[in-house]
Amino acid sequence: MIQIEGSGQAFTVPAEVIAEGLKLAPEQVQPMLAGRLITSWVEAGVDEDFGTFRLTFATEKRRLRLIVDALGDIVARSTLDFGGHDLPPGARKPGAV
Repeated sequence: MIQIEGSGQAFTVPAEVIAEGLKLAPEQVQPMLAGRLITSWVEAGVDEDFGTFRLTFATEKRRLRLIVDALGDIVARSTLDFGGHDLPPGARKPGAV
């Protein structure tokens, strides 16, 4: 099982996990994050989801979401792929256009 390190607002996710979800080569992940071609954000679970975190990574055309428990285990993952089209605003980082 893949574990994610961190808690709260700072997490370390293996490049291979991000690459697989966004259909990239692992060596592309770090430069794309640094160049802001991959955006990421964290949301803490509330109410019945307390103790979990939703980690989201997005390019212009794909989005990867990981649900991580308090121990750093991935308990759910989903991808959204719009192929040749850009992600709609509702699939992007809150507040992004």
